[in-house]
Amino acid sequence: MRDILLVAFLLIAIFYSFKKPYLGVAAWIWIAMMAPVTWAFGFSQSFRLNLTIVIFSVLSWLFYKHKKKFTFTSLHFWVLLFWFWMLIATSFHLLVDNDFAWNKFIEFTKVIALFLFISLTVKEKREIDVIIWAIVLSISAYSAMEGVKFLLSGGGHRITGRAGIISDRNDLVVAINMCIPLLIYLWQTTKSKNLKLGLLVLIVLNIVAVVGTYSRGGFIGLSILAFAMWLKSDKKIIYVLLAVIALPILYANAPAEWKERQSTIETAASEDGSFIGRLWAWKVATLIALDNPLTGGGMKANIDPILWRTYAPYTENFGPIETPPVPLDRKPLAAHNIYFQVLGSSGFVGLFIFVIMLGSGFLRCWRLSISKLDTIPVWKKDLSKALSLTFIGYGVTGLNVSLAYFELVYALLALIAIFCVNPPIKEKRNARQA
Repeated sequence: MRDILLVAFLLIAIFYSFKKPYLGVAAWIWIAMMAPVTWAFGFSQSFRLNLTIVIFSVLSWLFYKHKKKFTFTSLHFWVLLFWFWMLIATSFHLLVDNDFAWNKFIEFTKVIALFLFISLTVKEKREIDVIIWAIVLSISAYSAMEGVKFLLSGGGHRITGRAGIISDRNDLVVAINMCIPLLIYLWQTTKSKNLKLGLLVLIVLNIVAVVGTYSRGGFIGLSILAFAMWLKSDKKIIYVLLAVIALPILYANAPAEWKERQSTIETAASEDGSFIGRLWAWKVATLIALDNPLTGGGMKANIDPILWRTYAPYTENFGPIETPPVPLDRKPLAAHNIYFQVLGSSGFVGLFIFVIMLGSGFLRCWRLSISKLDTIPVWKKDLSKALSLTFIGYGVTGLNVSLAYFELVYALLALIAIFCVNPPIKEKRNARQA
């Protein structure tokens, strides 16, 4: 039955993509995030759903008569420059497996293709909202289902991801934290009472899902995200009172195992093997970059066995934090940090471009969200506020995961490039004079 529903969805998506190419791109995002083939057990598993919808989305755009006007922005420049630098880094990679290095670059190229096709097909508010709904109906809907399981099990159910790149619980919690502000934006802008109620339930269940992953980094990210939301809120005193009342009650009823895991944050650097492993990975990534400052070691350099054996012995006394010697039989560890991941993969140049790219997207949103111009629609200010919070969530919880090439990041950067345009200089002057 699931296979039939999945194929039916694909056919419907293909049909509507030829009517409106942005609908095909929305289906593209949903399939990429949800990985629905993992929910089926029959003939649909042999289908390449993502490739199929990508091909038809491209074809629909090529034959579409009313193409949107494409505006090349500075954000497009930084994203494409980062892709180009990853091409250079891959060309000079140090990995043993040449095919592996290029396959990872091809995967990233597909992500950039998604970024470009969102830019080519999406312009109006309705189209932007459809893309956001596609994101929410993948990540947030799945997280809500897992949140329900967590509640029904009394906290015994451990939440992990199922979809492709976010299969790990730490990766999933980053995606959840990124989506919570988008849920709030949809809740603010939708007019249907039933939809608003459903979105409110999704918000609560996604917060529960963050707790249910038992991820310390995810919980810290959620706390920082909540603080950032509070700073942007107009009802600070009310929210403080609610927090003072609700947090002690929620903590008292939290599972004992969850409390125990969160309490290890203070001693993680000295006692937690998981955190020490991350320190080893960060040091290896830095050592690779120091030896290859321009291009790094290539994508996924950290998990290359030769590079790991070469640099791991030098991690003990390297850096401000001392770590135990890396065991000789220790398998290579992923970077577990978006910044160190890029540093090890593409050197200091790649990291610089990556940070500027993210910073440019964040600053565009932040400036628009605080703009006093009356000519800017309220929905744009609400969405820019939500996206600025999303990138705060990504920047913080990204300290704990290897998600530098995550589709969601580049999809949202595309939306920012589309709607988050700085006001004309003339309007700025008029606003200052007023």
